[in-house]
Amino acid sequence: MGIDMKAGVKRLESRTYIIGREGHIYINDPTVSKQHAEIQIINGEVYLRDLDSTNGTFLVKNNRLVPFVEGYVQLHQPIVLGNQQYTVQSLLEIAGAFAAQFGD
Repeated sequence: MGIDMKAGVKRLESRTYIIGREGHIYINDPTVSKQHAEIQIINGEVYLRDLDSTNGTFLVKNNRLVPFVEGYVQLHQPIVLGNQQYTVQSLLEIAGAFAAQFGD
């Protein structure tokens, strides 16, 4: 529990990760677009943007799906891409971003 995730995000500054069936963060799901969304680190904050995906990107708020186009999100924010729910942190871990910084 001693991992400083904010410091990890800061180290990823100015990087962009494409999420989808083709991209840095690979999602093997036919309901996810080839380039579904992207995560960018801007001034130490996480910026998520839908890339005009076919099935959309959604935030989970109060157990409801809220359509999301773009904006800043928290690391632990649940999001839905296709048929799967993730957190922003878990998506960055898929990219190996946090694993490379902190280990498992």
